[in-house]
Amino acid sequence: MSYLPTYSNDLPAGPQGQRRRNNGNENDARQGYGQQSVPMVIRRLFKTPKNLDLETASWEMFHLIFHPRKAYRSIYYQRQTKNQWARDDPSFFIFQIALISLSSIIWSIYNSGFNNDSDMGALSIIGHFFKSLVMMVILDFFIFGFIMATIFYLLLNRSHFKFKSSQNSVVEWAYCFDVHCNSFLIILLCLYFIQFLLLPIINLQNWISLLIGNSLYCFAIGHYFILTFYGYNQLPFLKNLNFILLPTLGLSIIYLISLFGIDLSKKLSFYNY
Repeated sequence: MSYLPTYSNDLPAGPQGQRRRNNGNENDARQGYGQQSVPMVIRRLFKTPKNLDLETASWEMFHLIFHPRKAYRSIYYQRQTKNQWARDDPSFFIFQIALISLSSIIWSIYNSGFNNDSDMGALSIIGHFFKSLVMMVILDFFIFGFIMATIFYLLLNRSHFKFKSSQNSVVEWAYCFDVHCNSFLIILLCLYFIQFLLLPIINLQNWISLLIGNSLYCFAIGHYFILTFYGYNQLPFLKNLNFILLPTLGLSIIYLISLFGIDLSKKLSFYNY
């Protein structure tokens, strides 16, 4: 009478084989074969602020502005300790949304006065706030970020952008959105806050104001793609990434042409919000 084998042929029987099988089951569980779990970054959104690492988020924001290479080195630590490239902590994301919301309040107050709606008072400010919030958060941040993350996710997972030894490596969509969040920080700083502080100069309607406004917009948008390049360049299995910097070349040409009388700060201004 024959019996079904108790152990697989490639694993020994006894305690040693059992330990190896247990390790394999644990690895499968971590990779999602045994069970599907909600991503950590989603779960932590619904927990108390004690679970948020705001200190690390502040550190990342500071260094992404002044030392982007140093900020992206922390990705290796993330990969080695948590086996993923994307963040599992939503603190950076929450912090960024809070700053965008704050800028929405500032611009809504300014736009109310700029459009001479003082008769409506607080109602006008509230209306401008929700309009600015939708445009800045939903359109500029989320929709633009979703498009950019999806484009790079589909593009960089092609074999042309991977080394032959790393064809099975995958660029996570969540990491692509993280790169967008990191890169959007310079747009948030330059166009949402610094532009507001420089409005008295930008509104002078002379060549100096044209120079400052156009420089601010071209620098912010160009630096977005530079930080995007840094983000994907940190992935050791990717190659041929210089194409990400091509928009900066186009922006340089647009910038030089705009100095002959095209006011980018007026055409792309938040006054339209």
